[in-house]
Amino acid sequence: MTSAEEDHMLVEELIANGFVRIEAALDPEFCEHVVQTTFERERWPAVPGSWPVGPVHLPAAETFPLADVAPRAADALDELVGGIGATRFSDLPDNLIVNFPDSSHAPQTPVQRAADPEGWHKDGDWFRHFLDSPEQGLLGIVLWRDVTEGQGPTCIAVDSIGPMARLLAAHPEGLDPVELKAPVAAILAGCHDIQAVTGRQGTIIFAHPFLLHAASVNTSATPRVISNTSVMLRTPMCFNRHSGEHTAVERSVLHALGADHVDFRPTGERLKVTSERQRRWKTARDRT
Repeated sequence: MTSAEEDHMLVEELIANGFVRIEAALDPEFCEHVVQTTFERERWPAVPGSWPVGPVHLPAAETFPLADVAPRAADALDELVGGIGATRFSDLPDNLIVNFPDSSHAPQTPVQRAADPEGWHKDGDWFRHFLDSPEQGLLGIVLWRDVTEGQGPTCIAVDSIGPMARLLAAHPEGLDPVELKAPVAAILAGCHDIQAVTGRQGTIIFAHPFLLHAASVNTSATPRVISNTSVMLRTPMCFNRHSGEHTAVERSVLHALGADHVDFRPTGERLKVTSERQRRWKTARDRT
């Protein structure tokens, strides 16, 4: 298969599903080492005992070069964003999100989870959002262990990408994360393609940056262990390139907008935002 054919397949997968799945991207022994090291650092027992309840979001303690630990995923990423030099950050941090069992809740289907807008979001709580934002060219989801439907998997609204693209295109001044909360709830209310992100240990998923998603409740007996990472671009996305020169992600945005080209020009300032998550991590670091 030629590079052009592989690129076309990745674009089609991103447009159809909202994400690209790389199975067996990471070695299972490497995954287990990262998980066990994290549990030991947090003083969590390997079996139930004094586990926390519900999701725990951890800051990164170590970052691994993607090309070293997951070369097939690195190759796919290059195809999606326009080559090796297109990213400012694309490595793999061990910022695990551990969703511990919670026996106080009944199991939920993805559709039932979507009926409650609480927790649904577009990723990126640290920057002002524009249609072409480089801070998050793609969202990476890493399955450090097997994830099943009852384990509190991430739920995604596949048909949220188009409405989110249109919202951002209509706001060239940009939107802060807090300004996205009400539009996210409105977009979610109109979505019908709701799925759970499950899979085998070592799977890496590159999801569309406009994909709305949320955690769900883990009603199983075992923790769900994943992580999220942002693929950061060196320059903003461009939707007005010569024919055939748009990256896969840019083409997926144009498809969502129903256009071949868009002359998007931000009118607001690209600003960083200090999120509640960052403040919480800083407080924890200051205490140690």
